[in-house]
Amino acid sequence: MARRKKTDTQWEQPSVPPPPLFTGQKEKDFVKQVNDELIERVIGQQVAYFSIDVDRSDFHPIYGEAIDKTFLPPIRVYALVKWEGQTNLFSEGIGIDKATSIEIHFHKRRLTEDQDLYVREGDFVLYGDRYYEIVSTSEPKQLFGQAESKFEVVAKCVRARDSMFAPKFTAGTVATRKEYTTSATPSYAGNGIVRPGGGGGGGVSDGSFANVTATGNLSVTGTSTLTGAVTLGGSVFFRATLVSSNYTVQSSDYIIGANVSGGSLTITLPPVSSTTSGRTIIIKDETGYSSTNPIYINCAGSDTIDGDNSITIETDHFAIAIYCTSTGWHII
Repeated sequence: MARRKKTDTQWEQPSVPPPPLFTGQKEKDFVKQVNDELIERVIGQQVAYFSIDVDRSDFHPIYGEAIDKTFLPPIRVYALVKWEGQTNLFSEGIGIDKATSIEIHFHKRRLTEDQDLYVREGDFVLYGDRYYEIVSTSEPKQLFGQAESKFEVVAKCVRARDSMFAPKFTAGTVATRKEYTTSATPSYAGNGIVRPGGGGGGGVSDGSFANVTATGNLSVTGTSTLTGAVTLGGSVFFRATLVSSNYTVQSSDYIIGANVSGGSLTITLPPVSSTTSGRTIIIKDETGYSSTNPIYINCAGSDTIDGDNSITIETDHFAIAIYCTSTGWHII
């Protein structure tokens, strides 16, 4: 028998690792499905998750902290919740303080892929009838030992004081996926609240709402459609825009101030066909020069304002309010 050369039996490392035999994408999806069914249909524990609205919370530019935080509408999340008991703490001059905490085990892929949700410190959850703040998070487990396949997020939570976080929202309207607008009936109660469309300090962005109750200030910066009553306990703020040249009204405009100290200008209204019935616009000569430099308000296409294709402001500091219906624009 011929003797093999040494080079025939020498091991060589492949240029790329072989494909996984039992831990491919199908296996990962199967594990996800099993975990989804186990958590939602067998364990059945759920929390309402309140995410901080990063875009509308006024964070400090250096320290990254915000005294008054704004939260997005809550999301219903199924998870494994472990009650960690209650601790009685005694402070001299204050007395006994009771602290409770929970540990929540979230299914990471269910949250990130299906609910567009990422667990973060500083967010809040409602478990039972108590609110808890997430103080720390970890991802302690890997799927099949693969570093890129973490499938669990563990959140340590402590009970929040009522003065710190006491949102109000309509029961039965908690979504299963992150929403930035909602048709639920919102209730505004100052800082640390939940509001459709995010909004900071009692603010409303775009959205359609039934009834709105505001015990603090209410600020509308976008397009909000109200089909019911508005109850206010504070001030109302609307978007105001100052223009000094020809301008086309935008969907978020409400009050338009015109600076005609340097010459006349034309403001063009949006088409009636693309405007919600009932929309109101206020246009004012802010600088008091319209008797010399008129403000021309033109309709789009064949639209009219009380039968005319355009109207003119020619009195200093004069203001005009118009609203839209299916028949055109009308002066109030």
